[in-house]
Amino acid sequence: MGAMHDPAGHDVGHRASVGDPAVVESLVRQFGKHCFDTRAAFLAGEPGFEAPLELIEREARALGDKLVGGRSDRRGWRRPQWELAVLLPDETKHYGTPGAALFMWFANQLLQGAKAAEDGMPEPEVHRRLEPIISDVVTRLQRAKH
Repeated sequence: MGAMHDPAGHDVGHRASVGDPAVVESLVRQFGKHCFDTRAAFLAGEPGFEAPLELIEREARALGDKLVGGRSDRRGWRRPQWELAVLLPDETKHYGTPGAALFMWFANQLLQGAKAAEDGMPEPEVHRRLEPIISDVVTRLQRAKH
């Protein structure tokens, strides 16, 4: 995924502020772009993209740790982390932390959208279906830090 930037283009990779909704939204959207780009590179047979899920998971863990917290020891979780963990489907639980699970769930939603577009769904319809998911992820990340 490389360096993360806020909407103005400033590097925020090491200082992402979940107190700033614009920064959080930008990071979430950049992760989405990373998922789409990784899938496209895999489908095109580009070198280095033979294991796209591993690449996406690495970014999901890094961003989840940065925005939600990376403790896999549940005894140290705050209430918002528990709330995220409870909301996520069982198939995401093995990722260990609520942040990683959230971003892997999000990646799945995005990649289902990409597949729907490939199968003929008009791109505006795909966007219409994904926008509420993106907004929900941003909102939940805002709550996870408070």
